[in-house]
Amino acid sequence: MKQVSFPFKTSFQCVLETKEQFPEIRMLFRLLRREGFYGVELNLPDLGLIKPEELHGLLKEYGLKMDMLATGAYAKTHHLSLSSAIPSERQKAVEGCRQNIDYAAAMGCGIILGFFKGGPESGSRDGEQHFLTSMMELKPYIEEKQVLVLLEATNHKESSIIKTLKDGARIIDCLDSPLIRLLADTYHMNIEETSVLDSLKAYQSYYPHLHISDNNRAFPGLGSMDFTAIYEKLIEMDYKGTLAVEGNIQNSLLFDIEASAAYLHNTCRNLSLPSPNHFDISLKMD
Repeated sequence: MKQVSFPFKTSFQCVLETKEQFPEIRMLFRLLRREGFYGVELNLPDLGLIKPEELHGLLKEYGLKMDMLATGAYAKTHHLSLSSAIPSERQKAVEGCRQNIDYAAAMGCGIILGFFKGGPESGSRDGEQHFLTSMMELKPYIEEKQVLVLLEATNHKESSIIKTLKDGARIIDCLDSPLIRLLADTYHMNIEETSVLDSLKAYQSYYPHLHISDNNRAFPGLGSMDFTAIYEKLIEMDYKGTLAVEGNIQNSLLFDIEASAAYLHNTCRNLSLPSPNHFDISLKMD
């Protein structure tokens, strides 16, 4: 028997692409709960694959929460860009966002806008203005539905819109809504930021959620980033937000999760946790 714990509420991002994946999803959820994960970020290319009430029931079976609705697969599948230079395409993307906001509202979670921002072909100046125009159109709907919307800072190979936390903070200040915040991601930060740790500290008031992904875009522990230092910085900051494991599969989904969870649990065991306000889940394992 051994104890496992995380110092922060930690979820896991996964993709549901077909109904044939349901048996695999059940195995995944069972493993996530066993390893001490709090919830999931579900990436749905088709919002009709599973109804919110069905998803609620499925998550409840495994004691998991829907932390965030990830929208990258949806944006890529439907070729949507909030920063498109073509007004009709931007309007299509805005409508797609509204549908995702509706789904998130039904699930009682927030949504992440990463690929929805548009790709690297969006000119930095004009693209950012188009993106702001789209977000200003969405802002009343976001506030009506009371859904948290996180704008992800992604590296320059993925988007020309919000590449750094500083970029995101500036746009969030322009949008001026408590429901529109920033999503930080260690993989993207490792590419774009001068210092991951310093940027986490400098912009901590802007992001309530952090993706932890290794330097090779694998799950934490399957690359070479120092997550001990990242956890220590978050604890030093008295971070009150949530985390999510995200990344590309290197071997197999279940194998990589087990390997990453073992790494994170070992990392967390060596941390000093001075504040009882931090989330701490302990589970007995066979």
